[in-house]
Amino acid sequence: MTMEQLYVFTALVEEGTISGAARRLHMSQPPVSIQLKNLENELGVKLFERGARQISITEAGSLLYNYAQKIVELKNSAEDDMKSLKAGKKGSIRLGVASSGTCDEFIRGVAAFRAEHENISFKVYDDNTFDLLKSLEKQKIELAIVRTPFPKKGMDVVSIVNDRIVAAGLPEIIGELPEEIMLKDIKKLPLIIYRRWEKLIRENMEHEKIKIDFLCINDDSRTSLQWAEAGLGVALIPESILPLAHNLSHRRLSEDNFSSSICLVKRSDRHISEGAEEFFMTFKNMFSAADC
Repeated sequence: MTMEQLYVFTALVEEGTISGAARRLHMSQPPVSIQLKNLENELGVKLFERGARQISITEAGSLLYNYAQKIVELKNSAEDDMKSLKAGKKGSIRLGVASSGTCDEFIRGVAAFRAEHENISFKVYDDNTFDLLKSLEKQKIELAIVRTPFPKKGMDVVSIVNDRIVAAGLPEIIGELPEEIMLKDIKKLPLIIYRRWEKLIRENMEHEKIKIDFLCINDDSRTSLQWAEAGLGVALIPESILPLAHNLSHRRLSEDNFSSSICLVKRSDRHISEGAEEFFMTFKNMFSAADC
C-alpha cells in the first residue's frame, strides 16, 4: 500500500465519484480506477460499491478511510517538521485542547514556553476530553489540555488550575438567587449540562433526594453557554470559561465535589518530540504544587 494509493482512495471517498477524484488529483479517470483496483486486490477486500454514477463506501472502506486520514496527516506533519528543521526551527508540537480547557494559567504557561523556545510552532486540535484521550492513545497528538474527571492510568498529569462549577443564566432567570446556591435551589429550572458531569450531578441529586429534568445534555461547554445566552435555561459550566459568556449572571454551587481541574497530560508509555517534552516540563515546573 503506497501513499499514492491512499491519496487516490481518500479523494474517492471525499468526492464520491471517480471523475471527481480524478479532477481533484489532476489525473485522468483510468489511472484512478487502476489504483483503486490494485489497492482492493492487495488488501483482498472491496472498498467501494460501484453505481451507475456514484460509488458508495463499504464497511472495509470506512475502516481503511479512518486509517488513511491519520497516515496522510502524520506524513504531512513529518514533512512540515523536516522543513522547519531545515529552516532552522525546532519543529512543532501537536497539542489537543478541550473546549473548556483554555484558561489564563494555560495561556501563561504557553507564553513562558514561547519565551524560551521561539522556534517551535504549534498544531492545535480542538475536541472534547474523551476524544482527545483517544487521540493521545493513537498518537495523533502528543499532549492534551483536558478536564477532570478522566482515567489517569498510564498518564503523566500536571494540574493547571482547579475550577468551581457554577450555574450561569440570564439575570431574569437566576437574578433572585443568592450568590452561593445548592443544586436543590435550581431543581425547577431548565438545566443545561456537560455530558461528562452528568454522573456527578445525578449522584448529588440522589444524595440530596431531588429530581431534575435536564433540558440539554451536550459534549461542549460552548454549547451550554450558547443555550444559556439564548435564555433557554441555566448552564452548569466551569467558572474559568465565564469570560466567554455574554450578559449572563452566575451563582456558585456550594457542594464540595462540584469542582473540576484543567490538566496537561501525556501518555507515560509514548515517545514524544523533544519540544513537546520541554513544553510538558515547563508546565510541570510552573504548576507542580497542584494536584489533579
